[in-house]
Amino acid sequence: MSFPNYRRKHSGQAVFSPERVNEERRRIGLWPSRLDAVGAIVCYDPTLWEKVTAWPTRVACDGWLEGAFLLPVGTQHVLAMRATGVGAPTSVITLEELIASGIDRIVNLGSAGGLQAQTKIGDLIVCEAAIRDEGTSYHYLPDAKYAYPCPDLTADLCAAIERADIPFRKGISWTTDAPYRETVDEIRCYREEGVATVEMEAAALFAVAGLRGASVASVFVISDLVSEAGWEHAFRTEALQSALVEIFEIALGTLASSGQQP
Repeated sequence: MSFPNYRRKHSGQAVFSPERVNEERRRIGLWPSRLDAVGAIVCYDPTLWEKVTAWPTRVACDGWLEGAFLLPVGTQHVLAMRATGVGAPTSVITLEELIASGIDRIVNLGSAGGLQAQTKIGDLIVCEAAIRDEGTSYHYLPDAKYAYPCPDLTADLCAAIERADIPFRKGISWTTDAPYRETVDEIRCYREEGVATVEMEAAALFAVAGLRGASVASVFVISDLVSEAGWEHAFRTEALQSALVEIFEIALGTLASSGQQP
Protein backbone atom coordinates (compact mmCIF):
# COMPACT_ATOMS: atom_id res chain seq x y z
CA MET A 1 0.00 0.00 0.00
CA SER A 2 1.35 3.40 -0.94
CA PHE A 3 1.20 6.39 1.37
CA PRO A 4 -0.78 8.58 1.53
CA ASN A 5 -3.72 6.29 0.87
CA TYR A 6 -5.36 8.61 -1.66
CA ARG A 7 -3.08 8.39 -4.67
CA ARG A 8 -3.98 11.81 -6.15
CA LYS A 9 -3.26 13.55 -2.85
CA HIS A 10 -0.56 15.89 -4.10
CA SER A 11 -2.66 17.42 -6.89
CA GLY A 12 -5.62 18.12 -4.60
CA GLN A 13 -6.67 21.43 -3.07
CA ALA A 14 -6.65 21.66 0.72
CA VAL A 15 -9.94 22.52 2.42
CA PHE A 16 -8.36 25.27 4.53
CA SER A 17 -4.94 26.83 4.85
CA PRO A 18 -2.67 28.47 7.44
CA GLU A 19 -3.48 31.78 5.74
CA ARG A 20 -7.13 31.19 6.60
CA VAL A 21 -6.17 30.52 10.22
CA ASN A 22 -4.25 33.80 10.27
CA GLU A 23 -7.26 35.64 8.87
CA GLU A 24 -9.30 34.35 11.79
CA ARG A 25 -6.62 35.45 14.22
CA ARG A 26 -6.79 38.96 12.80
CA ARG A 27 -10.57 38.93 13.08
CA ILE A 28 -10.62 37.96 16.75
CA GLY A 29 -7.69 40.16 17.79
CA LEU A 30 -4.96 37.56 18.10
CA TRP A 31 -2.64 39.01 15.48
CA PRO A 32 0.74 40.09 16.96
CA SER A 33 1.27 43.83 17.31
CA ARG A 34 4.67 43.43 15.63
CA LEU A 35 6.11 40.70 13.48
CA ASP A 36 9.20 42.31 11.97
CA ALA A 37 11.47 39.27 12.12
CA VAL A 38 13.95 38.27 9.40
CA GLY A 39 13.79 34.66 10.52
CA ALA A 40 12.92 32.34 13.37
CA ILE A 41 14.59 29.79 15.60
CA VAL A 42 12.35 27.00 16.85
CA CYS A 43 13.62 25.45 20.10
CA TYR A 44 12.65 22.24 21.87
CA ASP A 45 14.90 21.92 24.92
CA PRO A 46 13.28 23.29 28.12
CA THR A 47 16.54 24.37 29.73
CA LEU A 48 17.64 26.26 26.63
CA TRP A 49 14.25 27.94 26.59
CA GLU A 50 14.74 29.08 30.18
CA LYS A 51 17.86 30.92 29.01
CA VAL A 52 15.98 32.47 26.07
CA THR A 53 13.27 33.77 28.40
CA ALA A 54 15.99 35.56 30.38
CA TRP A 55 17.65 37.10 27.30
CA PRO A 56 18.43 40.70 28.34
CA THR A 57 17.27 42.37 25.11
CA ARG A 58 14.21 40.21 24.47
CA VAL A 59 10.94 41.75 23.35
CA ALA A 60 7.89 39.72 24.35
CA CYS A 61 5.47 38.84 21.57
CA ASP A 62 1.70 39.00 21.89
CA GLY A 63 -1.27 37.65 20.00
CA TRP A 64 -0.94 34.09 18.80
CA LEU A 65 2.82 34.35 19.37
CA GLU A 66 2.45 35.07 23.08
CA GLY A 67 5.26 33.28 24.89
CA ALA A 68 7.73 33.84 22.03
CA PHE A 69 10.29 36.65 21.81
CA LEU A 70 11.81 38.99 19.27
CA LEU A 71 15.57 39.14 19.83
CA PRO A 72 17.40 42.16 18.37
CA VAL A 73 20.63 41.51 16.47
CA GLY A 74 21.98 44.81 15.17
CA THR A 75 19.17 46.41 13.23
CA GLN A 76 17.36 43.10 12.69
CA HIS A 77 15.06 41.00 14.85
CA VAL A 78 14.89 37.21 14.98
CA LEU A 79 11.88 35.41 16.41
CA ALA A 80 12.64 32.79 19.04
CA MET A 81 9.86 30.39 19.91
CA ARG A 82 9.52 27.13 21.73
CA ALA A 83 7.89 24.24 19.90
CA THR A 84 4.54 23.36 21.43
CA GLY A 85 5.42 19.68 21.36
CA VAL A 86 7.69 17.14 19.75
CA GLY A 87 7.23 15.18 16.55
CA ALA A 88 6.52 15.99 12.94
CA PRO A 89 2.79 16.93 13.01
CA THR A 90 3.12 19.52 15.76
CA SER A 91 6.28 21.04 14.28
CA VAL A 92 4.76 21.23 10.83
CA ILE A 93 1.74 23.17 12.10
CA THR A 94 4.09 25.72 13.66
CA LEU A 95 6.17 25.95 10.49
CA GLU A 96 3.12 26.35 8.24
CA GLU A 97 1.80 29.21 10.37
CA LEU A 98 5.18 30.96 10.51
CA ILE A 99 5.54 30.79 6.73
CA ALA A 100 1.99 32.07 6.25
CA SER A 101 2.88 34.97 8.58
CA GLY A 102 5.77 36.00 6.35
CA ILE A 103 8.61 34.35 8.27
CA ASP A 104 10.11 31.95 5.77
CA ARG A 105 13.68 31.48 7.04
CA ILE A 106 13.78 29.12 9.99
CA VAL A 107 16.46 27.26 11.93
CA ASN A 108 15.19 24.15 13.65
CA LEU A 109 17.36 23.72 16.76
CA GLY A 110 17.04 20.59 18.82
CA SER A 111 18.72 17.54 20.25
CA ALA A 112 19.07 14.16 18.61
CA GLY A 113 20.23 10.65 19.28
CA GLY A 114 23.65 9.70 17.95
CA LEU A 115 23.97 6.52 15.92
CA GLN A 116 27.67 6.37 15.12
CA ALA A 117 30.19 4.79 17.47
CA GLN A 118 32.48 7.84 17.54
CA THR A 119 29.65 10.23 18.49
CA LYS A 120 29.75 11.88 21.92
CA ILE A 121 27.20 13.74 24.02
CA GLY A 122 27.34 17.43 23.09
CA ASP A 123 28.55 16.84 19.51
CA LEU A 124 27.13 19.24 16.95
CA ILE A 125 25.55 17.90 13.75
CA VAL A 126 24.25 20.05 10.91
CA CYS A 127 21.64 18.09 8.99
CA GLU A 128 22.33 17.66 5.28
CA ALA A 129 19.41 15.31 4.55
CA ALA A 130 16.71 13.48 6.49
CA ILE A 131 15.31 10.00 5.94
CA ARG A 132 11.53 10.19 5.68
CA ASP A 133 10.47 7.51 8.13
CA GLU A 134 7.53 9.56 9.44
CA GLY A 135 4.11 10.14 7.94
CA THR A 136 3.69 13.89 7.66
CA SER A 137 6.14 14.59 4.84
CA TYR A 138 4.25 12.27 2.47
CA HIS A 139 1.26 14.61 2.55
CA TYR A 140 3.48 17.35 1.12
CA LEU A 141 5.84 15.64 -1.30
CA PRO A 142 5.71 12.40 -3.29
CA ASP A 143 7.45 9.31 -2.01
CA ALA A 144 11.25 9.52 -1.75
CA LYS A 145 13.80 8.32 0.77
CA TYR A 146 15.16 11.76 1.70
CA ALA A 147 14.03 15.31 2.29
CA TYR A 148 16.57 18.12 2.12
CA PRO A 149 17.18 21.41 3.95
CA CYS A 150 17.74 24.75 2.24
CA PRO A 151 21.30 24.53 0.88
CA ASP A 152 21.99 28.27 1.20
CA LEU A 153 20.81 28.64 4.79
CA THR A 154 22.59 25.42 5.73
CA ALA A 155 25.82 26.69 4.14
CA ASP A 156 25.49 30.02 5.98
CA LEU A 157 25.02 28.18 9.26
CA CYS A 158 28.04 25.94 8.63
CA ALA A 159 30.20 28.94 7.74
CA ALA A 160 29.19 30.72 10.94
CA ILE A 161 30.00 27.65 13.04
CA GLU A 162 33.41 27.40 11.36
CA ARG A 163 34.11 31.09 12.07
CA ALA A 164 33.29 30.46 15.71
CA ASP A 165 35.85 27.62 15.68
CA ILE A 166 33.32 25.13 17.04
CA PRO A 167 33.80 21.50 15.98
CA PHE A 168 30.88 20.09 14.02
CA ARG A 169 30.10 17.78 11.18
CA LYS A 170 27.38 17.46 8.59
CA GLY A 171 25.30 14.33 8.53
CA ILE A 172 22.12 12.55 7.51
CA SER A 173 19.36 12.15 10.07
CA TRP A 174 16.75 9.44 10.45
CA THR A 175 13.37 11.05 11.19
CA THR A 176 10.88 8.69 12.80
CA ASP A 177 7.48 9.05 14.45
CA ALA A 178 8.02 6.08 16.74
CA PRO A 179 10.93 6.43 19.18
CA TYR A 180 9.85 3.36 21.11
CA ARG A 181 10.06 1.31 17.90
CA GLU A 182 13.64 2.09 16.91
CA THR A 183 14.72 -1.50 16.36
CA VAL A 184 18.15 -3.04 16.59
CA ASP A 185 18.06 -4.01 12.91
CA GLU A 186 17.18 -0.47 11.85
CA ILE A 187 19.91 1.07 13.97
CA ARG A 188 22.46 -1.34 12.56
CA CYS A 189 21.29 -0.66 9.01
CA TYR A 190 21.40 3.12 9.30
CA ARG A 191 24.75 3.09 11.06
CA GLU A 192 26.19 1.08 8.17
CA GLU A 193 24.75 3.67 5.78
CA GLY A 194 26.59 6.38 7.70
CA VAL A 195 23.45 8.01 9.15
CA ALA A 196 24.50 10.30 11.99
CA THR A 197 21.39 10.97 14.08
CA VAL A 198 17.83 10.00 14.87
CA GLU A 199 15.10 12.54 15.72
CA MET A 200 11.43 13.25 15.04
CA GLU A 201 10.97 16.43 12.97
CA ALA A 202 13.56 17.27 10.30
CA ALA A 203 12.24 15.33 7.29
CA ALA A 204 8.73 16.75 7.65
CA LEU A 205 9.99 20.31 8.10
CA PHE A 206 12.15 20.04 5.00
CA ALA A 207 9.21 18.68 3.01
CA VAL A 208 6.94 21.58 4.02
CA ALA A 209 9.65 24.09 3.21
CA GLY A 210 10.17 22.47 -0.18
CA LEU A 211 6.50 22.77 -1.05
CA ARG A 212 6.02 26.28 0.36
CA GLY A 213 9.24 27.78 -0.99
CA ALA A 214 10.67 28.51 2.46
CA SER A 215 14.22 28.11 3.77
CA VAL A 216 14.71 25.69 6.65
CA ALA A 217 17.94 24.40 8.16
CA SER A 218 18.27 22.01 11.05
CA VAL A 219 21.06 21.57 13.58
CA PHE A 220 21.25 19.05 16.40
CA VAL A 221 23.21 18.64 19.59
CA ILE A 222 23.70 15.01 20.54
CA SER A 223 21.74 14.35 23.73
CA ASP A 224 21.74 10.56 23.76
CA LEU A 225 23.42 7.58 22.15
CA VAL A 226 21.44 4.78 20.53
CA SER A 227 22.97 1.39 19.78
CA GLU A 228 22.26 -2.32 19.82
CA ALA A 229 23.38 -2.31 23.43
CA GLY A 230 20.64 0.10 24.46
CA TRP A 231 20.24 3.77 25.25
CA GLU A 232 22.55 6.20 27.01
CA HIS A 233 21.20 9.69 27.62
CA ALA A 234 22.53 12.92 29.10
CA PHE A 235 19.58 15.31 29.03
CA ARG A 236 20.04 18.54 31.03
CA THR A 237 23.79 17.98 31.36
CA GLU A 238 26.21 20.91 31.09
CA ALA A 239 27.76 19.54 27.89
CA LEU A 240 24.38 19.51 26.18
CA GLN A 241 23.20 22.86 27.50
CA SER A 242 26.37 24.79 26.68
CA ALA A 243 26.36 23.41 23.15
CA LEU A 244 22.70 24.38 22.66
CA VAL A 245 23.35 27.94 23.83
CA GLU A 246 26.39 28.24 21.54
CA ILE A 247 24.49 27.14 18.47
CA PHE A 248 21.48 29.26 19.40
CA GLU A 249 23.67 32.37 19.40
CA ILE A 250 25.21 31.35 16.06
CA ALA A 251 21.77 30.77 14.54
CA LEU A 252 20.70 34.24 15.71
CA GLY A 253 23.62 35.85 13.96
CA THR A 254 23.23 33.74 10.84
CA LEU A 255 19.57 34.63 10.35
CA ALA A 256 20.20 38.31 11.05
CA SER A 257 23.18 38.63 8.71
CA SER A 258 21.64 36.68 5.85
CA GLY A 259 18.45 38.67 6.35
CA GLN A 260 20.38 41.80 5.35
CA GLN A 261 21.32 40.38 1.96
CA PRO A 262 19.44 41.86 -1.05
